[in-house]
Amino acid sequence: MRGMMIAGVAVAMPLAAHAQDAAAIDDVVVTAQRREERAQTVAVAITAISGERLMEEGVANLDRIGPDVPNLYLARNFGTSSGALVFLRGVGEGDSIFTNDPPVGIYIDDVILPRSTGALVDLIDIERIEVLRGPQGTLYGRNTSGGAIKLVTQRPTFDRIGGAADVSVGSYRRVDARGTLNLPLASTLALRVSGLSRNQRGWGRNLTDGAYVNGQDVQAGRGALLWAPDAQLSVFATGDLTLDRSGPRFPQRFVADPDRAGRYLNRFVAPTGSIDRFESADTDPLGTTDTGGASLRIDYRTGGATLSSITGWRMLRSRIGFDQTANPPGVGANVILLQDQRQRSVSQEFQATGAAFGGAVEWLAGLYAFHEHNDQLTAVSFASPAGSGARFRTGDFFNAPSRVATVGGNWSPYEPSLDTTSWSTFGSTTLSLGDRTRVTAGLRYTDERKRYDVRFLTAPDSVLVLPDGRVAQRRIRGRWTDVSPRAAIEYRATDDVLLYASAAKGFRSGSFDGRARNIGFVLDRQGAIAPETVWSYEAGIKSDWFSRRLRVNADVFVNRYTDIAFSAARANSTPPEIFRQNVGDARIQGVEVEWTARPVAGVELGGWLATLDDRFTRLASSPGCTIVPEDQLDLRFTPSLRYQLRGSYTRGGIRIGADYSAASPYNIALCNEPQQGVTNNAAINAQIGWERGDWGVLLSATNLADRRYNSGSVGTIGYPVAPREVTVRLRRTF
Repeated sequence: MRGMMIAGVAVAMPLAAHAQDAAAIDDVVVTAQRREERAQTVAVAITAISGERLMEEGVANLDRIGPDVPNLYLARNFGTSSGALVFLRGVGEGDSIFTNDPPVGIYIDDVILPRSTGALVDLIDIERIEVLRGPQGTLYGRNTSGGAIKLVTQRPTFDRIGGAADVSVGSYRRVDARGTLNLPLASTLALRVSGLSRNQRGWGRNLTDGAYVNGQDVQAGRGALLWAPDAQLSVFATGDLTLDRSGPRFPQRFVADPDRAGRYLNRFVAPTGSIDRFESADTDPLGTTDTGGASLRIDYRTGGATLSSITGWRMLRSRIGFDQTANPPGVGANVILLQDQRQRSVSQEFQATGAAFGGAVEWLAGLYAFHEHNDQLTAVSFASPAGSGARFRTGDFFNAPSRVATVGGNWSPYEPSLDTTSWSTFGSTTLSLGDRTRVTAGLRYTDERKRYDVRFLTAPDSVLVLPDGRVAQRRIRGRWTDVSPRAAIEYRATDDVLLYASAAKGFRSGSFDGRARNIGFVLDRQGAIAPETVWSYEAGIKSDWFSRRLRVNADVFVNRYTDIAFSAARANSTPPEIFRQNVGDARIQGVEVEWTARPVAGVELGGWLATLDDRFTRLASSPGCTIVPEDQLDLRFTPSLRYQLRGSYTRGGIRIGADYSAASPYNIALCNEPQQGVTNNAAINAQIGWERGDWGVLLSATNLADRRYNSGSVGTIGYPVAPREVTVRLRRTF
């Protein structure tokens, strides 16, 4: 802390001396409250990242923005190549199965991506990213109790033909290509298309068969059409498709604790001295994900109001198969998890926004409807190969299944499915009390219904019949309603200083345990899992100083987190048995400070500091933890301190930039086992860029210090973050 204070003084001194010749900090216009506003005038804790900054720092995928946002943990989910593991202010979901709705919503052009699988999208042709911290239940609805991440894409323009193309080469034989084309079709009609190809051999190697793993093989495309015949009407349509053939992320074993039998250390086994060279019996991994969708937005401006219609359609097909033990051939058991998921959803939102009484009142009202279907053939297989040259049959879900044909036994394969229908109505009003004070009140009512079906199979489309004559299948229904209010007051102390306070509620829908495969439990005892709620109380300041050469935003918050739903691995279960339950309630509180400074022309310094203090206030049921007393458990992904420091220097077309982020120790699993504690989370990223005319070259490095901390784990396996990578990008605009 002493070093940080000295750094702060060092920044402040030149600010005063060079206030006349430094460039002002840029504004970012956001739509966090469903209307265009400067981010500095919005009474919400928000981090806005411009598309220009993403390009300058070589950020090509959503998983790279985590270090740029206070109290945001964003990484690839366990075993997937494109699944999003997101925790914001300690609120998140660790299990990607479709029966668990993510509590941090990810949106593209105001259409939600309902599943975490496939949500780590590539950032091509992005105008900006907005990260809203804290519950957003009033304006964004269900499953934003932790916050929202909004991606806003570039719209077509009518002025000229233009675009950009770039090629990147880098570590582990990376070869990427991207392109964007803007094409005016008429004076009021324009088309914008973009595409990418992302390829990498992989930074891991399975010594059993010599195969390179943890690679990338992604092809994607997107098209957008804009029609604006006059100043009143605009029609914006999009379509996108991503084909991911990267394969699954390979898990790795933790080192056994030599002093305590049955326990493990938070270090990975490295048989050759490198954790990227490991032995695994899994020589036929399965991992393909296809995602896509379409959207249509119509805006009509009439009088003092704007009427909007937002229609969205999304689909997903994901097939994964990998060994959950990470054991080498001949060592212990090998357990293959297989999943074949199909998803489709449609959403419709109607909005009306406007102002009255000369702008003294701003209002918004809307209706929202959502329907989604998911089904997933799931198998747990003991299909161990006989020798190092054999291969798993991961395409066959009925090969060597794990099953006990009794009422009390586990059975595989099984097929859970879920149909969700949700609708809501919402409204918000902001009233100006004089020139400097405004109060906001909002409310949302949600009605959600779910139908969960599960059946146990003996062959494709053949349902198990138990010895007592019962057919092994069941249907469970659930219905939940919720009222999510928000109240806020803001006071503009000066033209550049905004003070605000708010209270808001977030709601995450009820769920079902889609991992449950015990026949007796599913048929006789399984029920719905209660919804989560988060009440958040927050106060903050947004401020610009020295003619906008220094920007400091800060907030303090307290979250009351009720009926927390956890998915966890049952202790000493083989294969790892995941169970889900409402564990209890917790309080999470913290402080967040963001700052940016431009002391002299061409120099930008910035960063943030965030704290989290969490504790359970009620345990409704025992999660079965044995190492740490249950009333002392630390919530997942809640380090006491996280921070980022960044800086850049730009002159004569050359830009040099770097950032350093780190966190104090934290846990990534409910029971706080030693192997699931992270003590070395730190990363350095750096870039050197050169631009001249239409050409640009960027040399960038991620994880420069090669810190290989654990990004997620289940039981005795974990997933280290990617190693140091260096990339060179050549870009041409036209």
